[in-house]
Amino acid sequence: MAVDEIVEGKEYYLYKVHTDKRLGYEVYSSWDYVRLASHTGGGTPVVFEKDPTNSDQYYIRMTECNYGGHNYLTRDSKGWIYLDKKAEASRFCFFLDAWGRIKLWHYHGDEDNRNFKLHDRGGKNWSSTDGYKRYLRDDEPNTRTGERVEIDRDLFEVKNA
Repeated sequence: MAVDEIVEGKEYYLYKVHTDKRLGYEVYSSWDYVRLASHTGGGTPVVFEKDPTNSDQYYIRMTECNYGGHNYLTRDSKGWIYLDKKAEASRFCFFLDAWGRIKLWHYHGDEDNRNFKLHDRGGKNWSSTDGYKRYLRDDEPNTRTGERVEIDRDLFEVKNA
């Protein structure tokens, strides 16, 4: 069952909405990179830790990893998410809706272009932060701003571990 709030320090699974797959990790180029894993074949609980200097930002820690102490979600220079030490870790923001679905983005004041997005590479869904806003055709209606924008990101359902 999905949760209705995120409690700092508690363990959660992040399931891709409408699937039985949850976030996990796998070694690639001597680092643990974050990807989807099947319910039966893995998935790793995560813990949200508030940044002590900004309570709107969080470190996200996986409870397991292949390299001791390298278990914090970190954005590399190309946007891919891998696990590293807390000192190198990225900070993330999130919005949890009433159905227990969470949207995550890499913090740098750029929610429009750094949303969590899954990419299929070699039959595996790897996580990145290059989800973006895509501007649609002018002739499509927009109910709010006059410009038609579609968010390209993946939502996750948050469940207790």
